[in-house]
Amino acid sequence: MTRLNWKAGIATVMGAIAVLGSAGLAQAQSRMDWLSSGESVTYEGYLFTDENVYGICDDNCSDLDIYLYDAGSGELVSSDTLVDNLPIVTAPYEGNFLIQVVMVDCLASACETATDSDTGF
Repeated sequence: MTRLNWKAGIATVMGAIAVLGSAGLAQAQSRMDWLSSGESVTYEGYLFTDENVYGICDDNCSDLDIYLYDAGSGELVSSDTLVDNLPIVTAPYEGNFLIQVVMVDCLASACETATDSDTGF
């Protein structure tokens, strides 16, 4: 399996977020997982208004999605289901959220993923 070059990967993600104009420096607290096609993992985290949550996966991954749910109501508030391996969602308000990361397409038995946010949820 191809392992992520985390420094380069996170630097790329941070650069992309900075280009979007809504992020400062992240306090990296990445959640790392190995997911097979069709598998998912859910995290709970406190996010600020307009805080970005992003994922990245290794070279064997061609499609990773993120769903953001309100932790209290369970309502879906944002999602990134584009066919890519760099999903980004934005919290519409401050509060507790559930962050579901879904491995849509992994070409290996499992792909390495990292999930983080602007301030490290």
